Amino acid sequence: MNKKYLLSYMFIVISIFLFTYSLITFDETIKYRNEIASKKVEQARITKDEKDIEEAKYLINDVIENGVRNNLKIDIDNLEEQIKKENIDLEYTNILDDVESSLDENKLNEVITLIEDVTYDDLKEKYNERVSSIRVKIEEKKAEEERQRLLEEQERKRKEEAYNRLVNADNEVIYSNVPEGVQVLEYLSGKVTAFTPYCSDGCHGYVASGKYVGDGNIHYYDSTFGKVYIVAGDPSYPLGTIVRLKNVDYFGGRDIYAIVLDRGGAIGKGRRAIFDLLFALEGNANNFGVRYIDCEILRLGY
Repeated sequence: MNKKYLLSYMFIVISIFLFTYSLITFDETIKYRNEIASKKVEQARITKDEKDIEEAKYLINDVIENGVRNNLKIDIDNLEEQIKKENIDLEYTNILDDVESSLDENKLNEVITLIEDVTYDDLKEKYNERVSSIRVKIEEKKAEEERQRLLEEQERKRKEEAYNRLVNADNEVIYSNVPEGVQVLEYLSGKVTAFTPYCSDGCHGYVASGKYVGDGNIHYYDSTFGKVYIVAGDPSYPLGTIVRLKNVDYFGGRDIYAIVLDRGGAIGKGRRAIFDLLFALEGNANNFGVRYIDCEILRLGY
């Protein structure tokens, strides 16, 4: 083989080698770029970081194969759409959480308007279900508030009526029945004071009979003397003792009849008063004050 043919042969062999090498190298480049872009897309899918997404887009543009490049673009577009949807869901979930926490009907109505602009049907359905649930709670809250308002109104009326009963009890004129032939068992004179179970600092009390007197029950119906006042007396006078208080100027100079149904620490012989007369209201008891009165014991005990 002459030199000319040898050189031609060698040139062909080298050309084939270089072409084959370039094909192999190009194929490796394609695979490398595909792999790098795919890994970056996967990393972006995991981190959902904006920087990773931008880097993935940049690497996708260097992908040579159209099919691979298009698929990766679809993946990154879907990822961005997913992130957008998740952000919307997070925003509306927080808004609905706030509304559910406050149960503010005005806020709920504002959210309902916003939900109409949501483009994702599944999210819109989810939010509408949440709205319905919150609406039920708001109605329950309103019903409870109305119930509480009615209870408070009833309590206000009850207190008002109770107070009016107290006023009426103090203003009521009591005329007791005095049996014929009743005898005076003991005469005594001394200071008579007044007390009340209903006072400005919220105190209240019970008489010895066990009947609460703070509701206006400041009188007692005795089987013999009829309706009588109530007094606290010294232990030497058994409960049920009837006493006549003579010429009480507070009651227009009338005699009034009272029954001993209570005790008092300042009452007794040698103490501040001999009897303590029960009034419904503190102001009336204060007006009565301390008075020097002649008294008669008409019955000892029941």
